[in-house]
Amino acid sequence: MNGLFGPDAQQPVFLVFYSAITPATGQMWCPDCRVVESTVKNTFDGPDKPKAVILWYEREDWRRPDNEARTKWNVQNLPTILRLEDGKETGRLVESAILDSKKLQNLVNRK
Repeated sequence: MNGLFGPDAQQPVFLVFYSAITPATGQMWCPDCRVVESTVKNTFDGPDKPKAVILWYEREDWRRPDNEARTKWNVQNLPTILRLEDGKETGRLVESAILDSKKLQNLVNRK
């Protein structure tokens, strides 16, 4: 077990599946990811915020049907936020649902 899922891991853990930044533009290639970026940053960026792991995907890697996001986590759309407790998924928000402040707070603060 690693630090994310071991007995000493902070619970819950959030996985944020995002597009990578395209060097030519300096922006994420996925327009939906760009739309939710400030909301995700405000939710997870800071010492007193919930712990999140950001998983970035290059466009070519994302399109492969055998990428880990699809095969291990059943993530079909970017952006997606998963809530994990003891290594198991206990919640998920996809695309524009991330912008729904009530849904996001419910995902983050659920006990």
